[in-house]
Order: sequence, then C-alpha cells, then structure tokens
Amino acid sequence: MTGAETEAGAGARTGARAVPPGELPGARAQLRAVAADLAAGLNCLWLVTDAMVESGLADELYRGALSAAPVRVDVPPPASAPPHVTEPEPGPGAGESGGWADADELPFLDLPDDGFDLDLGWSLDGAPPRVPAPRKEPTGPRYDPHGLLARLGKELSVDADEAVASLVAPDRYGRPVVGIRAWAETEATGTRTGAPTGTQTGVLPGAATGVVPAAATGVVPAAATGAPHGASSGAPTGVLPAAATGAPHGAHVERLFRSLAAAVKDAGLPPAERPRLLVVARLRDLPESLPDELRHGLGDTAVHWWWGVLGRLDTATAIAPVLDHAPGTSGRDRHRHSDPLAERIRRAVRSETVVEVCGPDLELARLLALDWDGARHTLGAALARCLARSPGPVPADCPPLRRIGALLRPGAELRQAWARGAVVSWEGRLRAHVGVWHPAAPSSPATGEAEDRLTALVSQAQQRVLTPWIEEARQRLAVRALGHLNRPVATLVAGYSARPPAYLGRDPERAFLELQVGELLRAHIGGALALPTRDAALLRLLVDARNVLAHRSVLYDRTLDELCAELSQADLRAP
Repeated sequence: MTGAETEAGAGARTGARAVPPGELPGARAQLRAVAADLAAGLNCLWLVTDAMVESGLADELYRGALSAAPVRVDVPPPASAPPHVTEPEPGPGAGESGGWADADELPFLDLPDDGFDLDLGWSLDGAPPRVPAPRKEPTGPRYDPHGLLARLGKELSVDADEAVASLVAPDRYGRPVVGIRAWAETEATGTRTGAPTGTQTGVLPGAATGVVPAAATGVVPAAATGAPHGASSGAPTGVLPAAATGAPHGAHVERLFRSLAAAVKDAGLPPAERPRLLVVARLRDLPESLPDELRHGLGDTAVHWWWGVLGRLDTATAIAPVLDHAPGTSGRDRHRHSDPLAERIRRAVRSETVVEVCGPDLELARLLALDWDGARHTLGAALARCLARSPGPVPADCPPLRRIGALLRPGAELRQAWARGAVVSWEGRLRAHVGVWHPAAPSSPATGEAEDRLTALVSQAQQRVLTPWIEEARQRLAVRALGHLNRPVATLVAGYSARPPAYLGRDPERAFLELQVGELLRAHIGGALALPTRDAALLRLLVDARNVLAHRSVLYDRTLDELCAELSQADLRAP
C-alpha cells in the first residue's frame, strides 16, 4: 500500500482530508534548506529511503524543490523516450551473411552515366541481392539516444556532447537548476527493445517552463504493478534493468556531477551564476562512495539526507484528521462521556501513544490511529494488524544499535538499514522501526522483550501528556490545602518536606506550595493537614499515577479513566 493510497483510503473511510507529507513542518524545513543551497549556487544531492520512492513522496518532494527555482530543467526519465527501432530481419532466402555484405567486398564499376540501363548478365541464382550493411553508430554513454546527457541536451535544444557546455556558455540567459530523478535512471537503464503494441511513447515537454507532473513521468508505483514490497517500480515496458546490462548504477549521474563541476571551474563562474544540479536518489541509485565524495569535495555540492526530518509534531499533525474517527471516539461515545475536558486528555494520550509507537512512519501511524480504540490491552493486537497491512522492515534488516545518539547523517554501518526503513533518527536518537521487534501478525504472540519495549513507549507517551496535568493539579491542590492546616505552616514544612528550599527559608507559605504530592499525602495522613474528601481522593490518585509513571510503567485503563475524570473535576473546583 502506497502513501497516496493510504491517504485516499483514510479519507474515504473517515471523511477527513489527510495532510500530505510534503506539507508537514519537518518536510517543509528540509525543502527550505535545499532551496537555500540551490539559491546559493550549490548542487544538491537529496538522499531518500526506498519506501519514499515507492509511495510517491520522493517525487512530490522533488517537484516541490525544483519548482522553487525560477529557471529549471526537469530532465524527463528514460520511460518517456521513444523506443529503439530494431533492425529488420533478413529474408528467408538470406545467405550465411544474413543478406548483408561488406561494402569492400562488392565490385567497383566505373561506368559512364549515359542514361542507358545496361544488362550486365549477372546471375543471382535465385538468391536475394546483396546490399551494403547499414552503418552502425558507435555505442556508449555519449551516443546513447536515450541516455541522461541526450535527454538533457534535448531539453536544452543541443546535442548530447554539447549539453554541459551549453549550461556554462557565456551567452546563455539564466543558469537553470537541472532536476534528475535518480531512481528513474536506475529502474529504466538498459537495452530498449521497443514499446508494446497499443502504447504511445514520446518525450515530456521541457521543464524550463514548469515541472512535469508526476502522473506524466511514466513511473508506475510498485503497488500498481503487483510488485512485492521493496521491488523496483517504475521501469518502463521493454527495458532491461541496469544489472542486466552490466552498467553500474548511477554512473551517468556521477559523470554529470563531475563534468559540470569541471566545466564550471573552467568557465570561472561565480556561485550566483552557476548552473546547479538537483538529484533526488536512493542509496542504490548511486555509486556507494559518491555521497561522501561529494560532501568532502570542493564545496560545490550539498548532500541532504532524509534523516531526522520528521518528529513528533509531524506525526501528530499527520494523524490529527483521522484520530477523531478511530474506534471508541465516535460521536455517540463522546456524548456518553459528556466530559469534554476528560475526553480531551484521553485523546491526547491516545495521540501521543500512536506517535511514540510509530515514530516517523506516517503510514503506520495513520493505520494505527484508525484501528486502535485507545485501550492498553488492545494495543498489541492492533499494532500487529497494522504492521501486517503495511509491510515494512524485518529483524534481519536492522543491525545492532551500539549507541543511542544520532548524528547528522547515518553512519556507514547503518546506511543500508536506513534505506530499508529499519533504522531512523527520531528526536535526535537512533531508533529501530517497530516492525523490527514487534510481530506483524495478530496470531503471533509478542515476546517478552517486545512487550517490554512496547510498555516503555506507552509509558513515555503517558508521561509526556499526564505529567503537566499532574503538576498543575498538585499546585492547585496545595493552594487549597493552605486553608486546611492543623499546624503552623512553618512546622509542617519543616516536618514533612524532604528537601526544604533554602531560598524560601523565610517564606514558609511559598515553601509549602513547593511540597510534592507524596509529602502532602504524608502530612494529610499524619494529621497535620485535613483535606476534604474529594481533594484527599485526588491527592492519592496523583501519588499513584506519579509513582507508576516514574518507574516507566503504564497506567491501567481504569486508572487512566479515573485520573482524567478527577483532573477535569478538579479544574471546576474553586481554589
């Protein structure tokens, strides 16, 4: 299932419009960074994951980045080039030479052209005439009529050999940003055998006037062709993969990077007047060493990784339109609760739990938000169902993570796992995808380790939502408790505060307001404080909830419902 299909399916089931991934804050921030580098005269290599290409997100980001350039050339993928016309087969009576003859072997006749046809009396003995073989063009990347340079030259209205020189020509008006979808080059590189009957091929219009729509590129998603998850998608009919031709992946892209850099250097163009390349690629679309070579090069190329781009805000924004339509959140259920503040807290806990469990996997997060009813005991089964519907990485895709902190880009040992989506940078830390350690089938029981990891994630989500509510309730409760003291406030602070703040030694009332919920409860049990019944019950509940969350445990559903209701009611009571 692709990202577009997931958004469309979610909208059809819920009536809510899903937020396109390209409009999320993190994605827009990286788009701005790419646009800024291009405006500064730098080439940009943007590395994305395999799943982003399959879902269409990579193409959406590519078009968004290219459209920001005032002058641009969108190099059409090889799928849009006309098919190669094969040579005709020799006739049935052809000899061993196949009907063709070497021109040097034919007799040379120096006869006057007097306008008369002469019968030379040659006998063909029933064999077809032997004619000179057609001239064969040299083979190679420079002479490939559908190669990268040839397609770029066609957009610039020059020959392939003059494409790079045309970009740096002194009389050229405007220095364009040349956009290349490297995954299309990989999937369509090979020997063309012709288009099937009934298909119409052609060249996409030049992108100097705009960006070619994704639907016109001829790239077919894997889901539309029935290809399995992770298989190459978008290869046109009649084209062999690059591996079948022996050509290394990304060789043409690398050659263009190097030839353009040399041409710009020879022309002495300043950064503001340079043509630039925008290449969006997967790791497998390029030579392995190219990203690091470009990053450590002469400073003319910026390498951007889709690494740490999406955070909690992005995932929460993506699931917000569908969260209200999840099981247990229908209009009837909300009316039954009839406590809007308590329902708001429950919704926040449910949203944060989905975000914490799924991380930056937006498709999985949408599926879980639609499937899960918010109960802790049903989370594991709902997660397994969603993982089964959204194929992702498997345990073998993820190497052991020997550190927690994430750098600015994935290390060499993690790059293949990152490309497959098994390792991500989440809020500045390395993290394995949930599909790596949680079973993807409801019938498969989760291991003890998987249960522990899921519990830790749910606990973190509850902490992020409930801790501010608990602290605010404690402050309001302490203010009300000042009117129910059985001992002087200074004596109570000295007797029950574990660490009395030194800077409040002369202000015992402010020191009392700093007492924690456990200290307030001990004062109430010891008789120094006589709280009303409702406040005492709330205080005990706050102590229990804080203790559970402090030990990275999870509140039971009944306790969570009771806490949400009490927090809501406490806000309605006067201080």
